[in-house]
Order: sequence, then C-alpha cells, then structure tokens
Amino acid sequence: MKEEYEKALQKLKELKKRVSPKEWNQIAKEENLLSSETIKYIAQKDFHTLQAELKAECR
Repeated sequence: MKEEYEKALQKLKELKKRVSPKEWNQIAKEENLLSSETIKYIAQKDFHTLQAELKAECR
C-alpha cells in the first residue's frame, strides 16, 4: 500500500494545478492510482491541504 500511496503523491506533485477530488478520482481511475478518499485516509489530512503541502515542498 505504501508504494501505491507514494505513486499517488508523486502524481499530485507533477500536476500543474490543484485538482478537485472529483478530478483526481478521474485521473486516478485512468492511471490506476489511489482515490482521493484513500489518500485522505492514509495521510490523515484533507485532500486540498495535502495538495498545498505537496506544492510547497516542490518550491
């Protein structure tokens, strides 16, 4: 599960803009990644907060 989580986080970092959970779930479905709810559960953070933190790390 950790590997799948890391793949999903990497993809979130690569995206040019923040996406909604609905948009993410579409991307996740196409690329066989974890859903926004699963990511939120594992991270124990809101999906938007997690995206903001990931973007801040990339700067």
